[in-house]
Amino acid sequence: MSSKRNFSVVFLLFIMAPLLQVRAEDDFVSRTARRALDRYLAEIDEIDKVAARRKAEAKRRLQKALDESGKFEAERGARYRGMLGSYSTFEGRIPFVMLSVPNGDNVFREYAKSVMNGRVDLNKALYSFHTRGHVVIPRDGAYYLEASRGHWDMKLNGVGYSLSKIPKHPRNRYAADIELTAGLYEVVFSVGNNGGQLPEAAIRIVDKQAERELPIFVYESELKKFWNDLSLGVELTETSKWTREEHRLSPNE
Repeated sequence: MSSKRNFSVVFLLFIMAPLLQVRAEDDFVSRTARRALDRYLAEIDEIDKVAARRKAEAKRRLQKALDESGKFEAERGARYRGMLGSYSTFEGRIPFVMLSVPNGDNVFREYAKSVMNGRVDLNKALYSFHTRGHVVIPRDGAYYLEASRGHWDMKLNGVGYSLSKIPKHPRNRYAADIELTAGLYEVVFSVGNNGGQLPEAAIRIVDKQAERELPIFVYESELKKFWNDLSLGVELTETSKWTREEHRLSPNE
């Protein structure tokens, strides 16, 4: 009787073994899949947390920049549409400046030449023109940069942009579509005079969403410092008929 019972147990184990093995394998696969899913969900959760932290940090930096810009503006006084432009020959800077934003008609046209005539040897070609100012980018989004041919630098906050020639443009302009983050930017623009490009010098920054050109401006305090610079030994002369009254910006501009 005992041998029969033993035989039955062995026989039952023989029959159940494959089923138990399948069940064990299923449990193993299920546990493995569950662990993989848990890891995947944990990774997604971590990605969401990192994205949230980065978004919060970006907002914090933007708010700080805007706060600093407001404080900066309050400290530096009124704003004027214009830039701080200087001319140079191969021998160095000369005591003439332009406070207007270059537009293709004001850097070295007839009025500028008439102002310089008799004080600068116009037979010696001007080498370059360099100017700087600021622009407020009102929102994150798409913007359009445009500059004249022969430009050396087109920079926003120290970042240079490569512009491509606009096909069939009547004034040989170059441009680029770019993405910018809201905030205050320093604008730097320079152009050489190889081939007579200096009289054509121009720059524009356009808000594509609003379809309007943004004002490039200078602050009262930096304007005074620039204008009162006597490092060249003589007073500076402005070459574009720029005036404070005409170019002062309202707080909303």
